Amino acid sequence: MAATSKTSDQPAAMQDKHINFFPNLPPYSDPKTGLLSKLPSSWIPYAQLMRIDRPGGLYAFYFPYLIGIMYAACILPTTVEPLTLLMMAAVLLPLNILLRGAACTWNDTLDQEFDRRVERCRHRPVARGAVSTRQAHIFTCAQLAAGYPILRFFPVACTWHMLIMVVLFFIYAYMKRVTYYPQVVLGFPFAWAILFCVAAMDLPVLGVHTASTFALYAANVLWTITYDTIYAHQDIADDEKAGVKGMAVRFRDSTKLLASILATMQVALLALSGLRAGFGPTYFVGTVGGVAAAMGYYIYDVDLKNPQSCGTWFGAQFWIVGAGFMAGLTGEYILSVAP
Repeated sequence: MAATSKTSDQPAAMQDKHINFFPNLPPYSDPKTGLLSKLPSSWIPYAQLMRIDRPGGLYAFYFPYLIGIMYAACILPTTVEPLTLLMMAAVLLPLNILLRGAACTWNDTLDQEFDRRVERCRHRPVARGAVSTRQAHIFTCAQLAAGYPILRFFPVACTWHMLIMVVLFFIYAYMKRVTYYPQVVLGFPFAWAILFCVAAMDLPVLGVHTASTFALYAANVLWTITYDTIYAHQDIADDEKAGVKGMAVRFRDSTKLLASILATMQVALLALSGLRAGFGPTYFVGTVGGVAAAMGYYIYDVDLKNPQSCGTWFGAQFWIVGAGFMAGLTGEYILSVAP
């Protein structure tokens, strides 16, 4: 009787560690193909925490920096050499791999009870017990520490911008417990890359180009809200059972309408950014028109009732929407450096 009482008094989260919520599905096994299959077995859980084998999420981190680099180069009073921009992009890539890894590790650690109840997430390293909570926290800190020296390549202001981003990413991990709008919170640290890149060019965030910069920033926030809400549709049934809140759950029957409204606002903000920055037709055709076309096709084509479609489009849309963002800005930059 005493033993039974002790078990029943345990928190539900502790009891959940020993429950298999999907007994009809096969147990976890290490990958037999791909990048992870080539790693020592003890490394695999940590590579999975970093999502090394899933590049789609890295695009979410990295594309706003590429957009920010090109935008900052366009508004800078002096000409920036192409090699300088390429070097900046190259330095930011490993920083984003580590930042993404730390954010995903932190998120997986906090969400382990949820993940055990979601089919797609049940085999994540912390949820399946391959990495303890303590080990995951240490790994989060280790990734952030490894990324800190890379910030020495940038002005001091960039370190403060990165600190704000890290804090916002850490706050986001709690949001699905308290609000149906965690995607809104997630949009802010992703879009903060724009402000980071402006500071990286030694430009003040608050200055001549404040309006254009924050219009571009807001457009990136809306982009994140849209694609992450669509992405979350692949887990919507399990999320409801597990008590996970999100915009996919809140707007499950009107997500495409919501996405269309957000995309329209996103395009309007891009137009405002271009007007306030004094950009020419190249920007409006390439970036404003390109993003409008790409978002329209994305929202039209994705099948919200098909998890595979939501997952596939998550990675694919970065390339077509990202290409739209980059097209006009790159065109503006080329025109500015052309003799």
